[in-house]
Amino acid sequence: MQQFPRKIQQPASQFEKSAKERLIETADRLFRLLGIRAAPSLIAHEAHTNTDTLAKYFGHGDPLVGHFIKTLIAEDEEFWGSLAAEYPNDPETQLRQWVAFEGDQTGYMMEARVLLARTAAELFEPGQQRPLLLRMIEDYWQAERRRVVGLCRAAGLRAPIELADKLLLLVHGARNERGAYGRLPPSRVLQKVGIELMVAHGASGRPAAEHAPDLD
Repeated sequence: MQQFPRKIQQPASQFEKSAKERLIETADRLFRLLGIRAAPSLIAHEAHTNTDTLAKYFGHGDPLVGHFIKTLIAEDEEFWGSLAAEYPNDPETQLRQWVAFEGDQTGYMMEARVLLARTAAELFEPGQQRPLLLRMIEDYWQAERRRVVGLCRAAGLRAPIELADKLLLLVHGARNERGAYGRLPPSRVLQKVGIELMVAHGASGRPAAEHAPDLD
């Protein structure tokens, strides 16, 4: 009996995914690159579908933005989870590593925490009228604040709420400053200043880690 060659299986195609899945993935990619202003028509085109299909699943697009925000929050939570796992029962080191992480400028503009800040700024613009989406970020930042206060308190540092707010002011300022100062941005000293603040509130006098950015 004649043997026919076995059919070669073709590589997986993006069209094996549903239009809804393609829209979610495409929106995530475009929101990261272009911000949440990315036009629904562009998202639909890049997902190889149309705006009617996008509207069917996501209306005017707010659910896509909401999914994007939840994704960024989940990515940032992974960082905090890794800190807790690596330095259990050592809140001061967790704080130090957090400040060092925020001071690291490698790939910074695409980090979830920076994209959250950019998204919040876009949602805060007059005429956006998307308070529920902005509230998602605000709620997460308040949770971040409570976490930092808790670490300051657990580390036995003085005036933990005041210290946490000082650190968060530094961190959020650096998140919004990146890319605006060229080669020597003020954020390069974030780790040094953050640790100096911690020491002023009673932390040990250990200096910043050797890998901290130093462009002087």
